[in-house]
Amino acid sequence: MTPVGSSSSEPLFQGLNFLFRASNGVPLDDQPLRKIAFGKWGVTDAEDLVVCHLTPNVLEIHCHGGEAAVRRVLSDLSMAGCTVIDGHAQQTLQNGLLDAECLDVLSRTSTVRTTKIVLEQTHDLLKSAFRQLLSLDSDGDDSLFDCLDRLLEWADFGQHLSMPWNVVLTGRPNVGKSSLINSLLGYQRAIVFDQPGTTRDIVTGETAFDGWPVILADTAGLRDNAGELEAAGIALARERLQSADLRLVLVDISQFPTQEDLRLIVEWSDAIVVAHKVDLENRWRNHLPQDAICVSSVTGEGLIELQQRIVSRLVPRVPELGVPVPLTLRQVDKLREIRSAKAGADRRNAIEALIGMESD
Repeated sequence: MTPVGSSSSEPLFQGLNFLFRASNGVPLDDQPLRKIAFGKWGVTDAEDLVVCHLTPNVLEIHCHGGEAAVRRVLSDLSMAGCTVIDGHAQQTLQNGLLDAECLDVLSRTSTVRTTKIVLEQTHDLLKSAFRQLLSLDSDGDDSLFDCLDRLLEWADFGQHLSMPWNVVLTGRPNVGKSSLINSLLGYQRAIVFDQPGTTRDIVTGETAFDGWPVILADTAGLRDNAGELEAAGIALARERLQSADLRLVLVDISQFPTQEDLRLIVEWSDAIVVAHKVDLENRWRNHLPQDAICVSSVTGEGLIELQQRIVSRLVPRVPELGVPVPLTLRQVDKLREIRSAKAGADRRNAIEALIGMESD
């Protein structure tokens, strides 16, 4: 929990003695350093917890799991005159905004691969690159802009290290989107039924391909003649498609191609076309795009190839060791602000704000 402090002339934690009563009878301020103390917390409805003096000015409190217990302790501390701040604000006060951002991103990574990349950035790699901008600003525009461009090359990649790539499946009704998303996730997340229009809301599931976090979204089948409720689902599907990092257009090759199928392939020309149900008779033949991936959710054929294609589209390049990567939208926005700033003073102010040398 966030360390607790006091600005009074009294011993630092003396004001909390009425909240915590140690089983050994020793007042909170007199508990030995780096020794766990067990006791009761609270004036009424006291509950068991442990505390530990990490330093004379830092007290660590461990309560039962669950948000209710944490809220109760924080509320008691606030009533006792303590100021409650979150971990990001505390890190910013102690180490600066840039370090706080890096640690926050690190806490939100979800795979070993992304964690390793972010961890390297937190070890002064990113901060050193940003500080270099200050010296380059006085050396000439070309060197500064070259450095900025190299950093901005990884803008989208860096933000996705803590925010999964968004992959959306689309196609006309009953082509097997729900079956495919279940196969890719490795568990049943979407309901599979042989009646068109079953999926009317956005169904999502998170996984990782080759160490890269991905959110897969199963959307309502797209067709013209839909009822009011299904039409609402189709509208949501189109909104999700517009904002996707990558789209998969599914076609059922066991059925003859329809105008809706062909229109979707043309409309989402940058999508990966998935020829689904390849375990059945192929009725598409020459209508199938040459780069379509043939997949069966029943036999598993083509699933590995599809995953590899998804990864190659989402992550076409990976930074080598030692390459600085901006991690947050604020960092990227500041880099772009520096890139567009014409006056040297404006650029320097933006660089200092980026590093966290002054409040933003």
